[in-house]
Amino acid sequence: MKKISYLILILLLFNCKKETKEIIHEYNGQLIKVELIDSIPNSFYSGFGGGIYENGSLKSLAYYQNGKIVDTLVYYHENGKIKEKGLVKNNMSIGWWLNFNEQGNLTAKTEYLHFGDSLYKNQVYYYDKKGNLKLEPSTFFKLNIPDTIKIGKNLARVENYITNFNNNELNLLTVIIENQYSEFEFKKDTFSDGTLKPFFGIYGYKTGRQKIKGKLEEKIVTSKDSSTMTISHHYKYFEKEVYVWDKEKYSESGMRIRNEMEKEYKNN
Repeated sequence: MKKISYLILILLLFNCKKETKEIIHEYNGQLIKVELIDSIPNSFYSGFGGGIYENGSLKSLAYYQNGKIVDTLVYYHENGKIKEKGLVKNNMSIGWWLNFNEQGNLTAKTEYLHFGDSLYKNQVYYYDKKGNLKLEPSTFFKLNIPDTIKIGKNLARVENYITNFNNNELNLLTVIIENQYSEFEFKKDTFSDGTLKPFFGIYGYKTGRQKIKGKLEEKIVTSKDSSTMTISHHYKYFEKEVYVWDKEKYSESGMRIRNEMEKEYKNN
């Protein structure tokens, strides 16, 4: 996380434009002209820019808008294979970033979130040389939240939760959901059953699209001896858009309309 944010920050510290040249290179499936630079252009520059290694191969590639990186930032190994790539927003990594070795094999997949000016590593998948998932030190989760829910109470579940805090006596998981019950009533509901796969409730407030937002709170209990016990907390965040429908208002013949509405929602 620090490596990516520091690299972006170092790049953005430069504000002088030097003599450059252009090459043709692939970017997100399209061939584009890349202006090779060893420092960031001035704050008015917009276009594709990239750095190069001493051997002349491309080191980095990004799209700039008024001197700032937007969209996808890509780093390369000296052999030309992609080393690291992901989206940039507000000068920080955002969403899922991918890491590759010099042979082009995926080694890690990391999800980054923004909280104000801070960068937060939410989930990480690590892979071995054969492309198999390494559960340790990976940390991620999988939720079972229906794409369509009804007005009122609905049930969801944590299907899988992989922690990288494995050397502890006890790990407890709590799901905290920001539910809306009326126009003016909002409540943070908490759910826990003593396992790492608890069920939790989500509330459909009104028909139409609705965002389900919440976090997973992992309580990590450790004890050095019989008289000393510590409890620490680790959080993972999630958000999903669902469609809410009112079951009571649909007759059997009206189910066709509901299915068409749901299909249109998924396509959009």
